[in-house]
Amino acid sequence: MVRAVKTKAVRSLKKGERALLMPGATGAEPWEVWVLGVQVPAECVQTCSTPLENKLLKNSALALPAAQVFCLPLWLNETDPKLLGGMIPLQLELRGLQPRGGGPAVFDWSVVAEDETRTLVMIGVLPAMMPEELHVEAYHTFDLSVRYLALPENALTLWKEQDRLVIAITRGTKLIYFQALSEGTITTRVAQDLTCIWTTLSMEGMLVSLNEVMLWTEVSTEEFNLLRTSLQLPIKQRQRPLPEEPSPAWKLIPASVGEAKRTREMRRWRNRGIWIAVAVYLLIVAGLLLRCYMTSRKVDELQKWQAAHVGAVTAIHTTAATWKALQPVVDEKNYPLELLLHACQSMPADQMHLTLFEASEGHLLIKGEAKNVAAAFQFLDHLKTDPGFTGYTWNMGQPQILPNDLAQMQIEGTREN
Repeated sequence: MVRAVKTKAVRSLKKGERALLMPGATGAEPWEVWVLGVQVPAECVQTCSTPLENKLLKNSALALPAAQVFCLPLWLNETDPKLLGGMIPLQLELRGLQPRGGGPAVFDWSVVAEDETRTLVMIGVLPAMMPEELHVEAYHTFDLSVRYLALPENALTLWKEQDRLVIAITRGTKLIYFQALSEGTITTRVAQDLTCIWTTLSMEGMLVSLNEVMLWTEVSTEEFNLLRTSLQLPIKQRQRPLPEEPSPAWKLIPASVGEAKRTREMRRWRNRGIWIAVAVYLLIVAGLLLRCYMTSRKVDELQKWQAAHVGAVTAIHTTAATWKALQPVVDEKNYPLELLLHACQSMPADQMHLTLFEASEGHLLIKGEAKNVAAAFQFLDHLKTDPGFTGYTWNMGQPQILPNDLAQMQIEGTREN
């Protein structure tokens, strides 16, 4: 029997609870909002006509109707779980399930069974075009409605979603196949489709046995008898179970929703980066202003100190100037008379005389007249070896011969620092 769903007042979510939007049984109430607790049964708190009317959008999951998800059971010639995900897109492309435009297909999958060389998987694929009402960015999770229902083992289960019959077939406890039929009642055509699906799965080795048919919807006596005659299986009728959160969850996010979420995330990160840059800029400006303020205060303090000690500062400047003027006299190594003495000691006896001697801050200029050119160069050699002129570099041009045959010379000496 089908649960009678009544509109209820929406309550807020408690800690640990999550909201779930499930397809309703009828087109009059196409969507049901359920609250899934941690250790309490699920509770239906609202019915709505579109997913946007859900009052509990925050932290909600949208269970896509079976009519909006294509089921593809496959045997993959691989047993390594890490390689299965890379093989599925190739299989989808071979079967023409890749969307037009070159974009990747949106799909998820579960392992159903394994043998020595291959793995049986059940894949859910989103179509390229979906109803606009399902493109809701606010939902946190997009999954398949069938996966939220506890299906009986080795059974073919029938129920209604939005006035259409839905079938689910299990291999043991694992879902192997699901499909939304085009009709809302069990007709001869529906019975033939069920027989065809059962036969195909069995022939491909995907279904070992089918023990029963489970009805989660009300059917007439004629429908019941038609189903029993066609499938030749025991038929049980139960109330559709309360939804439970599947583990692990699938990620069947529609392409437009995924793109919108990525764009919003990029925008959020860009805005966050802008705000961080503005904050850093403001910190730098604040730092510069603080430094300027501290420097200004320091300058003011120095100016006040200078004004208070102007006498002492003037005395220091006067003393420094006096000391600078006396420096040549105090430094005996560079005292002009001392340097002149060394220069005179370096002259060859009776070979020359000086006409000019200047000394100023590490620079010497010596002019004189030598008896001949050889005496001039001999004087230069004596200057270079005199200990009193240690650290000086000497330069002398070619002596000029005067009419009286004397050699006029000019020597410059520079002390290295």
